[in-house]
Amino acid sequence: MDRIIRGSNWYCNEINQRMRIDETTLPALTREMSSFVMGGGYFAMELPAEIQPLTCEQTVNGVHEDLKTRFGREPGDWTTITYYENLLNVFPKDSTGEVPSTGSPQLTGRVVFLKGLLNGYAQSGVKGMKSSGATRLTWSSIVLYHDIFDGKTVHKFDVQNNTLIIDGVNYTAEHNRLIAA
Repeated sequence: MDRIIRGSNWYCNEINQRMRIDETTLPALTREMSSFVMGGGYFAMELPAEIQPLTCEQTVNGVHEDLKTRFGREPGDWTTITYYENLLNVFPKDSTGEVPSTGSPQLTGRVVFLKGLLNGYAQSGVKGMKSSGATRLTWSSIVLYHDIFDGKTVHKFDVQNNTLIIDGVNYTAEHNRLIAA
């Protein structure tokens, strides 16, 4: 399915970041790998372990007080950044591959929630009387990553509530039920 971004925006807590965010690199989803060799075996293999800590990097045009004041906060004083995206579904499921000549386009959407700390704030230089580059923000200590496509949870990693959801399946539900006392 082809999807073209028709509009997107970032929010830092409730503050609209329209026209500020230049580029964002969403967290890379990677697993720690453990080497494993069976007793008496000759071959090694890697088994996936826990999910590696998440980081998100952004470049921002200019210096903005509401973003800068998020730096230096301690765990518990989390910041939530939210990404909204409207997508145009060029070839829906029932498509024959031809571009429809009638009807309205099918819009879908994506929302990503990140909750963490702004642990890196690299200001750009000043050349003459203006900024010579973009400000780089590094969000880490991320305790919530929630990626939603068309209302369906694709991934939810919630450290505070010990929740792991992948493709709508809650892998931690039974574990959390057992340890609740």
